Amino acid sequence: MSLVLHELLVCCKGLENDKATERKKEADRFRQLIRSPDTVEELDRISGTRAAKSSKQLTWNAVFRFLQKYLQKETELLQSGKANVSATTQANRQKKMQEISSLVKYFIRCANKRGPRLNCGELLNHVMEVLRSSFSCSAYGEDYSSILLKNILSVRKYWCEITQQQWHNLLDLYCGLFTGSSKAINRVLVSRIIHTAVQGCCLQTEGFSHTLFSFFSRALLNARQERHLAVVEHLVSALNVFLRSAAMNCRIRVCRLGEELLPSVLYVWTQMRPSTTLKEEIVEFFNLQLCVHHPKGSKTQDTGAYAEDWVKWQSLLYNLYDALVSEISQIGSRGKYATGSRHIAVKENLMELTAEICHQLFSEDCNLQILEVTQAHLRATQRGSPHGTPSKRRRIELGWEVLRDHLQPHHSDFDIIPWLQITSVLTSKYPSMVPGQELVPLLSVLCQLLGEQRRGDRGPYVLRCLREVARCQATHPERAQSYRVELGRLWGRVWALALRGVSSPQTEALSLALLSTILQGAFIPIDRELWKLFSGSACKPSDAAALCLAQALLKCPVLKSLGTGWDHAGAVEGVGPPSLKENIMSWLLMNEQSEEAEESSRPHPIICRDFPHNLIPRILVPLTLKDTRAGIMFLLGAKGLESAVMQDQTPVEVKGALSEIESMYLQFSFDEMPSNPMVKEMVSSAGTQLTVVPSLKHKLEQGLLSVADHLLNCYSPDSQTTPPECLVRCSSLLTGVLAGYVSTGLLTEEEACHSQLFLKAKALVQDFSEYISNVKVKMAEDGTMTTLRSVMRLCTQCVNRGVKDSMSSVSCNLFMKIFPARLLTELAEICKLLLNSSCKRGSVGIEEETTDEDWDMTRTQADQQEDIDLFDDGDEPQTSTSKGTHRQNVDPNDTQCGPDAKSLLAEEHLAQQDLAILASLEFLSLCVSAEFIHGLSFKPVEVRRKLLLLLEQIDCTKPLHLNMYLVLLKKLPAEDTSLAAEEFDSLLRPLANLCSLYRQDQEICAAVLLGLLPSIRSLGRTQDQHNDMRHVQGALLQVVSGFCILGRTGKCTAIVKVALIHCLLALLEADPCCKWAVLTLREEELPVSVILPSHLSDSHHHVRMLAAMTVERLFLEMTPDSLDKRKMLPLKCQQTAFENIYLKAQEGMRVQKNSSPEDLSDETFNRKATLLKSVSVVLCCSPVCEKQSLFALFQSYKENNIEEPLIKKVLGSVSRALGYRSVEAFVSSHLDYLVAEWLGQHGYTLESFPYTLLNHATLKDFYSSSYQVLIPHLVFLDNFKQVKSISTHLGKDWKKLLANCFPKIMVNILPYFAVSGQDAQVAQQREKAHRVYDLLKDSNCLGKPQIDSLIHSNLSDIVVELLMTLYEGAATEEGGRGDLRRFIGELDPAPNPPYFSSYVIKATLDYLSSCHSANLKSLVAILSKTPMSIQRILLAVCQKAAETINAYERHRILLMYYLFVSLLLKEVKDGLGGAWAFVLRDIIYTLIHHINSRPAQLDEVSSRSFSLCCDLLTSVCRTAVQFCDDAVESHLQVIVGTLTAQVTNQLAISQQVLSLLKFLVVESQDKLKSAIQKLEPFPDRPEFRELRAVQHTLKYSTGKFTLRQEIAHFLSVASCDSLPLTRLEGLKDLRRQLHNNKSQIRPLLRECLADPEESVLVLLVLNLLQLCKLAANHPGGRDILEAAGSCLGELGPVDFSTIALLHGKDQLNARAVSLFSPVEPQWLYIILNCINNALTHHCIEVRQAAVQSLKDILATQAGADFWEIHKDNRDPMLAYLNPFRSTKKKVVGMSEEVSLVARERLESQDLWVPEAGGHKAWLKTLCMVLLDSGGVRSEALLLSRPLCLVKTDFCQRVLPLIIHDILLGDSDGSWRKLLSTHIQDFFTSCSSRARASSRSTTPLPSDSAGESDISNQGPLDKASLRTMLSVINYLRQQQRPLESDSNLCGTVFDAVVLVLVTCVVQCLMLFCLF
Repeated sequence: MSLVLHELLVCCKGLENDKATERKKEADRFRQLIRSPDTVEELDRISGTRAAKSSKQLTWNAVFRFLQKYLQKETELLQSGKANVSATTQANRQKKMQEISSLVKYFIRCANKRGPRLNCGELLNHVMEVLRSSFSCSAYGEDYSSILLKNILSVRKYWCEITQQQWHNLLDLYCGLFTGSSKAINRVLVSRIIHTAVQGCCLQTEGFSHTLFSFFSRALLNARQERHLAVVEHLVSALNVFLRSAAMNCRIRVCRLGEELLPSVLYVWTQMRPSTTLKEEIVEFFNLQLCVHHPKGSKTQDTGAYAEDWVKWQSLLYNLYDALVSEISQIGSRGKYATGSRHIAVKENLMELTAEICHQLFSEDCNLQILEVTQAHLRATQRGSPHGTPSKRRRIELGWEVLRDHLQPHHSDFDIIPWLQITSVLTSKYPSMVPGQELVPLLSVLCQLLGEQRRGDRGPYVLRCLREVARCQATHPERAQSYRVELGRLWGRVWALALRGVSSPQTEALSLALLSTILQGAFIPIDRELWKLFSGSACKPSDAAALCLAQALLKCPVLKSLGTGWDHAGAVEGVGPPSLKENIMSWLLMNEQSEEAEESSRPHPIICRDFPHNLIPRILVPLTLKDTRAGIMFLLGAKGLESAVMQDQTPVEVKGALSEIESMYLQFSFDEMPSNPMVKEMVSSAGTQLTVVPSLKHKLEQGLLSVADHLLNCYSPDSQTTPPECLVRCSSLLTGVLAGYVSTGLLTEEEACHSQLFLKAKALVQDFSEYISNVKVKMAEDGTMTTLRSVMRLCTQCVNRGVKDSMSSVSCNLFMKIFPARLLTELAEICKLLLNSSCKRGSVGIEEETTDEDWDMTRTQADQQEDIDLFDDGDEPQTSTSKGTHRQNVDPNDTQCGPDAKSLLAEEHLAQQDLAILASLEFLSLCVSAEFIHGLSFKPVEVRRKLLLLLEQIDCTKPLHLNMYLVLLKKLPAEDTSLAAEEFDSLLRPLANLCSLYRQDQEICAAVLLGLLPSIRSLGRTQDQHNDMRHVQGALLQVVSGFCILGRTGKCTAIVKVALIHCLLALLEADPCCKWAVLTLREEELPVSVILPSHLSDSHHHVRMLAAMTVERLFLEMTPDSLDKRKMLPLKCQQTAFENIYLKAQEGMRVQKNSSPEDLSDETFNRKATLLKSVSVVLCCSPVCEKQSLFALFQSYKENNIEEPLIKKVLGSVSRALGYRSVEAFVSSHLDYLVAEWLGQHGYTLESFPYTLLNHATLKDFYSSSYQVLIPHLVFLDNFKQVKSISTHLGKDWKKLLANCFPKIMVNILPYFAVSGQDAQVAQQREKAHRVYDLLKDSNCLGKPQIDSLIHSNLSDIVVELLMTLYEGAATEEGGRGDLRRFIGELDPAPNPPYFSSYVIKATLDYLSSCHSANLKSLVAILSKTPMSIQRILLAVCQKAAETINAYERHRILLMYYLFVSLLLKEVKDGLGGAWAFVLRDIIYTLIHHINSRPAQLDEVSSRSFSLCCDLLTSVCRTAVQFCDDAVESHLQVIVGTLTAQVTNQLAISQQVLSLLKFLVVESQDKLKSAIQKLEPFPDRPEFRELRAVQHTLKYSTGKFTLRQEIAHFLSVASCDSLPLTRLEGLKDLRRQLHNNKSQIRPLLRECLADPEESVLVLLVLNLLQLCKLAANHPGGRDILEAAGSCLGELGPVDFSTIALLHGKDQLNARAVSLFSPVEPQWLYIILNCINNALTHHCIEVRQAAVQSLKDILATQAGADFWEIHKDNRDPMLAYLNPFRSTKKKVVGMSEEVSLVARERLESQDLWVPEAGGHKAWLKTLCMVLLDSGGVRSEALLLSRPLCLVKTDFCQRVLPLIIHDILLGDSDGSWRKLLSTHIQDFFTSCSSRARASSRSTTPLPSDSAGESDISNQGPLDKASLRTMLSVINYLRQQQRPLESDSNLCGTVFDAVVLVLVTCVVQCLMLFCLF
């Protein structure tokens, strides 16, 4: 031992001397020795060695133990002294105590001055031991608390070393001291320590919440009695820290505590004049409570809000509102605003709080509310006082009216501004709460304020408020609909005032932002004044101006110039005076600067300001294009302008934390909010060809070059006016413009790299390199580091690849290509130098100590002094107040911080140069991730090597080094890069040391885990060479495993576990099947897929919930960059995952034993939420586990007592996510499975089934709606008792119920009779089926005769039910999987039970047919006897396919269809009972509709469905060609047209399609010759070469066609109404023919003029128009519209006479007239033709309605008569309708009541005048009412009612017939009068609306009240007008009866003729209509 330490040891031993005087001397000598630098150095040296712990050497800790014994001895002595002594003795004792504690304090300061040397546990235990004893606490409490606060709790290392138990003990101790009677320690000091301890507890531990809830409840309830407000401040601040931490886990308790404390805290706010800091904390407390009670502004419990006592909470909100209004008016009355200043009037947090409360309290109907409220916070809250002060009551007014009153112009600025702020926040945060009727008065008062604002501060606030109101209207345009005229007028005034406001510097930016929002909402037409802003000196380019300009370019076409009209694409650019586009470009680049400016040393403004990245290039490039609007839409991408602004903004941290808590609450209660409707996806016009105007492009390039040249001239490294940022901005501008041209396809990247702009950018970067070289020399100068940091941030923004659109990535590539290698090398060098200098920087001087500050100060004052080491001088008594010298040069690396011990990651630890290093490293890391870019001047690998070398000198104890490591860890393994194994080794080498050093620091642990994510993702991308990567994977997995172990042993808090879950998710993304993602936990190895669900039973709710929300990763393979491209994991993985999840979630339902009863309600609710969320996530993502998950939900309802409303919410969110229209529809689709499983559970009964979840109120309702599902299950279970119970509930005979469910009962029994095999299970099932069947045969049950009869009558239903049980996964080896095995997949989920393989189903069908007929006919032959049954089966299967929204279920139904159609095809040769033509057509069209409805991107299951459809279509075509080729001929056009469109880049599909096309066109050309000749040509592509050749040969076999023949050929192709898309290739070919044969058009035109009726051109135009009409209503019809338009374009503006077009009569009507002279058969012919077309419609409802109408019509006498008359005309239609004929005759009746009601409705004007946009609904309703009115006599028309209900086109066709029929039967003229009146009204309203809509925006005085009413409804739908005109036209063409006195049809027409003409002329629709 050295001499110095020996002397100290002797001294320490002397402290134990029994003599007081000796001890006193030794204590003084001890103080001197400890002060000696030699002693300190020696103690440091020995304490720093590892051996010191075990050796007998003297260390700091050993010395401290001596000191503790000394204190104990002295304390015992003092304690044993007499109590009653003189004042002098008492004073001496006091002095003695102070000296003792002062010595301890002094020693601790000396020991820890150079970093913590003393053992934390020992130190803390000593302090707490002293404070626990009442005597030593009163003696040393103050000093020891000071030690605790400044020397223990201010040291981050100690924070991390304090154990969970110690934190809790410390809290208990100080909470006890605060609430106890002892006054030993200053209350301010105690409250400060509580604040710090709460911070430590919240960050470092868990599970202490109960203590703090009860402490705050006691401590703050009596806040009004606290004399020192500083105490309240520390407590409220601590409360806020605690509540933020506890909110996630204990929402109910947080609400309860808030409701308890709010009156008390409100009293402090209103009555005790709190300091500004205390006010801030109180506002924070109120805000927190609102977030927890009303997450995301939810108002009711149904939408996610919560309150312990709603009445009390509501009353508290009113009180809070009242207090805030008073506070705001006080701020106003104090007149705190300095004149002309633009400070925010009232603090933002106060405004947000007030707005939140207004949102909660304002009623939806916007009525004024007046309330009398009791002011709860003014009641006595002293528990002791029995009476207290009487409650005060106040009158409170609230509502929008009150808000507007505060905004009246006569108020002063002080009063108005706060309310403007509140209105802004309110409308911004909750646009949906502003009622429609409030928009006009609110806008009007704001408009008035804006107009009257001459001086003062209100202007900017009014503009902000207006902008939010504009956004509000744009988000919910439907609310403004009724007031749009008035709003338009007001917005016009606002627009003019905002334009004026642009010229004022104070309001310029806000005025532009307002203009931009008005443009976005398109509230008013745009005037020229706007363009003047962007072409003159009214305003300079700024980000607000640029955004406004971008919005203007997006919304409206650019004027040619400010003097003329709009800019047309055909106008010649660049000739004559400069166009507006040129002016805008000059304005942006400021090219028209004067000569002096050119010569000045200032650069152009465009590169002196920061704009949103790449916004200026995105404006400049489109300005040089012909179509500027299309250009800017394309460059801004799908997200539009919003994303351009958003990418530069960083979120606010605290708000983010609260927002996450709120989002989580809504997840817990299943009230997730829908996304914001304002952000609509813009359609990017990438498909359109963009054309550049060369002169404008040249002008832009010249402008940019002159900006760059000017900058090069005026830049020098020492220039004050030209900072280096300008060089970066200018380079970025040049490369951005080039990137714009590259991404629009006008340049290649290669061409861009050789352009003038690129070379200029390189020159600029050379200067930038010079600047970087200069930094090396001037590192010590002031400001150098700040500038370097700012420049690096700019560069980082330019090379950041975070934004995914094409322009951003191209501009990033080009920007990197301009960097010389020298620049990056020098930057890396600078980082190295700065890193070295930071290691040497900052040596701490020996400071003098100063006295403790007065503890009676606020936390703010303390925080301001936290870096100053203030402590007392031991030689002086503590009462002295003399101050020593303050600590001046604080060591930034010192780990000691202020009272809340800042994390090493905090920016406070970093000097400017450290921040500059980190910014530079981030930039360099992004540069080295660009290996894939060709043509770089630097070598990324070299730069990366230099960066990795920096890690060799890393010292993780230093904040800079720690931050540097995290930057490199996050940025080096970038998305586009793959690091080599050795590079990974270098990067991960410091990780182990770092983790062991900081494993107790929760913040750093979380940061490290999140820092690993890029490395894990990088490993996922380098799967192929993963042998090299084995040890890298091992290193990463070791770290993650370590944290998992810490988590399991309770040494991690939630923040670390959350980060850990993110790591587990990244591992699952990298290795979904967990081939290498396996963690080693102690002895066992577990894959990540097992560890993730284990967090579902974690103790912390946030962790559980995050795990629950992410379990989908266990079912789907996902990558972070394409979360939409999902691939299912194998079946086994999914089944194991579900079992793990459900097991762990149920395990998580068990509440921990040690939790307090108060926590029970929170814990129970939270754990239920976890269970429900995890199951619901599985439901949404895994079809294979869907049924199990749904049953798990139902089971948990019973087993876990989960509340019904909560499960209903879960089911609601799941059914919405899966696309079901309701919860009932979703649950019903699985009901068979649920019931079967439920009845299979032990102790579960049908009565206990949770039928309320299906929205059934009673058991009877459930039975009534579901007995079809329940009874078959019960019968098969032999539970006839339950069947009888159901029948009793329903009041029906149980045998009748059995008969009703017969088909499903049979399906549960018959397959077991048919299936062979000796398998034990099969035999058991067969025996069971025989037993049940025997019971059914029993005469007491159904009996054998009835069973036979039921089988006979329900045969088609039994076949359908049997097909519905198909599931090929059920196939056993013995039966094989037959034909269907090609189309099944491992992941096809099992359907509802029972299910059987196709083998079993075929066997059952054979069994059925053998039972049915003795002569061994097939089942199809039996069904053919009644052809309708085949149609019924086909339709039923199609209907099931149409109803399902699940792709797997739809595929299974297509398999059934395949199975049944295969059986039909075998029998086609026998005619299918005359139904062959219908059946073949039905199958062909069904398959074609399925093929057409395939998704654009085929996934695994839709690929199989497509393949199945193609395969089946091939079989159908082959069969048809073999046996009845004419069936294929008539549909060949449709088949070929559909298939041609399916030949895409997906190879497997295309091959299948082409082979079918080759069969039809090449192999079958002999049989189908005439049909192939009429085909549209095939596309001119290599794969169609052979098909084109065959079709061409056949078409032109007689020689080349003239243009007339080509047109005639085009017209000969029959269009299919339901499939207009099949005509696309024909249209394209027609356009080519018209283009190539222009000379032949002239003679055709001459013919047209000579004889319009026979002209081929007129027919062509009519045909094209008809095609357009069909395509307009068809999904995907846009291509047809474009192709038809281009054909009309080729014809040119042909001068057709309207007479010619009139002769394009309705073909169907004309044919009907030519075939039949009486009107009745004409109508039947028209109706049956329409029905025949409807039978092939893609919509199943239309097909069903058509079948219904057809059967009924053909069953009438008129139908039979028509058939007889028409069958000789050899109409192919009759072949298709044949199966629907019936021998039974139908009589049509109409009830009197229906016709009376309908007759009354006919009188109402609403029925006859449609609403705007409601044409379809109007037409259907009108037809229905007319049919029901009793006026229609035609049976055919009456029976076509079902089709009228679903098909508007059909209504349009039959409306004239209906009216004609009514008029023909009108004997007394009453109908004629009624119809003519109402039709006249229709046309009158139409003409008045036409006049109204053609007016200017200024409203005219209306002629009459009636007209103004009509004109307010907006313009009439043209379709409605066409419909009525077609009625008139039809009636005109009918013959008038001979009697002159009854002009039936004429009357209607004559009455309206005048109005009609006016209407048609007004609407300019002559050409379209007549």
